[in-house]
Amino acid sequence: MNNHYQKFYRALSLLNSLFVPVCILSIIDTPNLFFLFKPGFVLSFLIKGVLKVYCISAIGGSVLGIISGEDYVLRLRQFHQNAKNLWPGFLVGMGGILLVDFILFAAFPSSAHSWRPFYFDLMGVLSAYILSQWAIKRKYLKPLGIHRRGWKFSLALLMGLVSACLLELIVVRVTDFIHLGHLQPRSVSIFILNYIHVFEFILCSLYIMDDYPQINENFKRSNEVFLINPMFSGISQGIGFWAVRGYPPFFVVLRALTPKTYAFREFDQVIWHDRYYKTNALVCITCFTSNCYEAYKIAKEFKKRGSKVVMGGPHTTFFPNEALAFCDSVVIGQAEGIWKDVICDYEQGTLKSQYKGPATDEDHAQVHEELLNSPADVSKEFLETSRGCKFKCHFCTIPANSDGKLRFQSIDNFVDLIKKIKPHESNVTFIDNNIYSDPGYAKELFTALKPLKIKWSSECSIDIGKNEGTVALARESGCNLLGIGYEVSGVSLEKKQGGKFAMAQKYLEYSRNIKRAGIKIKGQFIYGFDSDNLVTLFNLWRFVFSLRPMVTALSVLTPLPGAGVYRDMLNQNRIISLNWRSYTCHKLVVRHPNLNPKVMTFFYPFLQVFFFLTASSIGLCITAACFFNLACLIIIHFLKP
Repeated sequence: MNNHYQKFYRALSLLNSLFVPVCILSIIDTPNLFFLFKPGFVLSFLIKGVLKVYCISAIGGSVLGIISGEDYVLRLRQFHQNAKNLWPGFLVGMGGILLVDFILFAAFPSSAHSWRPFYFDLMGVLSAYILSQWAIKRKYLKPLGIHRRGWKFSLALLMGLVSACLLELIVVRVTDFIHLGHLQPRSVSIFILNYIHVFEFILCSLYIMDDYPQINENFKRSNEVFLINPMFSGISQGIGFWAVRGYPPFFVVLRALTPKTYAFREFDQVIWHDRYYKTNALVCITCFTSNCYEAYKIAKEFKKRGSKVVMGGPHTTFFPNEALAFCDSVVIGQAEGIWKDVICDYEQGTLKSQYKGPATDEDHAQVHEELLNSPADVSKEFLETSRGCKFKCHFCTIPANSDGKLRFQSIDNFVDLIKKIKPHESNVTFIDNNIYSDPGYAKELFTALKPLKIKWSSECSIDIGKNEGTVALARESGCNLLGIGYEVSGVSLEKKQGGKFAMAQKYLEYSRNIKRAGIKIKGQFIYGFDSDNLVTLFNLWRFVFSLRPMVTALSVLTPLPGAGVYRDMLNQNRIISLNWRSYTCHKLVVRHPNLNPKVMTFFYPFLQVFFFLTASSIGLCITAACFFNLACLIIIHFLKP
C-alpha cells in the first residue's frame, strides 16, 4: 500500500512542476480563442488542433523523460523534441475521440448534453492509459530493444482513475450552475480538467513503467555531476533573468574539463522540488550575492543527503568561509585552472575546503573544443572575446573577479566558433565585460568579423566613441548594439573619482559618434552616489533625455562584495542591511547623506519605468503611442452622437 501512496504522491509532485505547460494547453483550449482570428471556422479549428497536439505530445514525452530518469526538469529543447517524436500517436488519439463524438452527436443530437460529459470522461481515462502504453513503447521500448509485455491494470490504478473521473464530472456539473462575473467558469473548468487529464497520464505511466525496470537502469549513472544555477532573488530580477536566460557559461566550462565518464544533470533557474535531490553525486552550484540564499539552501539539502557539494561564483569567491558552512568545498575565482584537481580529489575522497589557481592555455583550449562540439544554441551563450575590464571603477566587482587582469581569446579560434554558429544564429551577443579593453585587439577583431556578415552586440566602454574610425569599423563588422555604462551625468560631482568618470563631459559627444555610425546604445546608469540628491536625479534624467539611448537601465548604487565601495561602506559602518537578498541593485542598503533608504527603495520601480518611458527611444515611442490612443478615445467620446 505504501508503494501506491508513493506513486500518487509522485504523480502530484510531477503535476505541480507542469503548471506552466498546462496553463498553455488550457489557453489553447479556451473556447472561441482562435475564432477571433477569422478567416474561417475550418482554419481556426486546424490551428487550434495543431497547437493542442503539439502541446500534449510535448507534455507527455516530458513526463516520461522525468519518470524514466532521463531528465530531472523540463527543458525547452527536449520539450520540442518530444513533440516531434510523439505527435502521430497523440494526433490519432485526439482525432479518434473527436470522430466518435461527431458520429454519436449525429445519431443522438437531442440527448448530447446528458451523454457527452460521460463520454469525454471515459475517453479521457482510456486515452491516458493507451497513449502512455504507446508513448513508452515508442520513446523507450523500441530504441532500447526491450520486449513489450502484456497490458496490466492494477486495482490501485483503477481506483485512482475512477476518482479522477468522478472529480471531472463534479467539475463539469459545478461550472454549469455557477456564475463568476467576468471570469468565465468554462475557462476555469478547462484548466482543472486539463490538470486532471495530465494527472491520469502521469499515474498510468508510473504504473506501466514499473513493468520495465530496464528503462530506469539505462539512465542510472554511477558518476553524476549536478550543475545548478539557482534562481535569483527579487520578483523583477528573478523574472527578468528567467525570461532572458541562456545556457550558463560555467556549465560549458565544467562539461569541458570533467572526464567523459560522468553524466550531467542541469538545473538552470528552476523552481526547486525535493525530487531533484540525490545522494552520492557531485553537486556544483554557482552563487551570486542576490541568489546566495537559494544557493545555500540547495547546497545544505544535498549535503544532508550525502552528496558532495562544490560552490563557486562571485559571492563565494569573496566569502568562502560563509559558503563553507553549507557546502564541502569552494572554488575561488575562475574554475578553469583547478577543476581537474577538484575532480581528482573528489574521486579519491580528499576534497579540499578551498581551491584557487590560474587557468592554463590547455584548459582554455579544452573549453573551446567543447564549444565547437556543442549545439549552436549552447555555443552562442559563451561568445567571449575578452575577460575583465581596463577600468577599475570603485563600484564594480569585475576587477576583483578577474584579479585585475585582462585575458584575450585567440581571434582565429573565435572566428572558427562564429563560423560554426552562423548557419543557425546570425544575430549574437558577446558576453565580454568590455569589448574595447584593448583598442588594438578590438580593431583586429572587428576586421576579422567583417567577412562573416553577422550581427552582434556587446558591452563596451564609452571611450570607443573617441575614435570614429574604430566605431565605423565596428559597424562594418556587424555591431548593431553596444551596452555602455555611463553611470553618471556630465555634471555629476562623481567625476572626481577619475577613471572612466573623467570622460563624463565627453559622454554626449562620444555617444553621438556611436549613434551616427548606426550603432544603437543601451544606456546603464546608477543613482545613489554620495553626491546624489533630487537635483542630481533631475540632472541625470536630463542627461539621459539628451542622450536618448535605445533603452535605459537604472540601478541603485549597491556595495556588492568585492567592489571598493563595499570595503569603504563597511569601514565607515554605513551598511544598514547584510541581507544578501536585498543586494539586487534595486534597493538602497546603506546610510546616505541625502537619501532615505526606505523612500528610495519604494520609489525605485517608478523611477526605472519613468526613465525608460521618457528618456529612451523605445520608451518614447511607447509613450507617444499611448497618448495618441488616449487622444483618439477622448475625441471619439466627445464626437459620439
